[in-house]
Amino acid sequence: MNDFDVVIVNYRSATHTFACVESVHRVAMRDGISARVIVVNNADDAGLIEAGVEKAGGATIIHSSTNVGFGVASNLGAQRGDAPLVFFLNPDARLEAGSLRAIKDFLTNTAHAHVGIVGPAIHDDRGQLTRSSSRIPSAFDLMLRSMGAHVLFPRRGYPYLPLADHKKSVAVGQVMGAALVIRRSLFTALGGFDPAFFLYYEDVDLCARAATAGFSCYYLAEAHAIHIGRASSAQDPGATLALHLRSRILYARKHFGGGGAIILSAVCRFIELPLRFLRGNLRSVIAAYRQLPWA
Repeated sequence: MNDFDVVIVNYRSATHTFACVESVHRVAMRDGISARVIVVNNADDAGLIEAGVEKAGGATIIHSSTNVGFGVASNLGAQRGDAPLVFFLNPDARLEAGSLRAIKDFLTNTAHAHVGIVGPAIHDDRGQLTRSSSRIPSAFDLMLRSMGAHVLFPRRGYPYLPLADHKKSVAVGQVMGAALVIRRSLFTALGGFDPAFFLYYEDVDLCARAATAGFSCYYLAEAHAIHIGRASSAQDPGATLALHLRSRILYARKHFGGGGAIILSAVCRFIELPLRFLRGNLRSVIAAYRQLPWA
């Protein structure tokens, strides 16, 4: 049995996917770790993906004729493996040497049996440490996020903790889904990612449900990944914004009830919308908000 199943969901990011696959194989070999790579291909050319993945070191490939979304695709990938640790890795991410070893050693230490999810330190493509962990959001956090308070008051801790807090390993509420490791036993017990989240907030929801089940989430500074970010989402900013808004409201409905979702939806329309208009890119904003539900 392998130590890790590494699940990579590809959507309009073939070149990044190939580099990601290569980095997993390279790091696994250097770390002395066995890892099975599973690529879930959301509607990209099958022949192109198969050829590129093979050249990058090989992987199990699951092809989908349509884009089924990140959560559903990730669940399909996880189901194909059997390793005790499942590593969900964005296609525009790269693992750094020592990361797999650090995560395995941490999670197999009996002193950390209560930890169900781990996220590595994430750096941007210039090598700068980025913010990637936070507390689990309250309904008030989501409303402040929609009002733009996270820009004015970044030290509040949502959506991400201050950068200074990312320089050491620490228990957190959630870690970014771009590089997230979870015990398979916990992932199975939780039923995987909630397929209702097509994209965005599925990682927040998973961490919140893990906490409810009695497992903590940990930011592990000794493990490192590079994340370029927005490799596929930047291709259609209107659709990306719509998905982000819908998932935020869906999360509110699921965790705070229908009243919370209605209030958040109103905040998104009557406060966040005017603020986004002031920032420009009106066409994308209008396209996104036309798809926004009230609750």
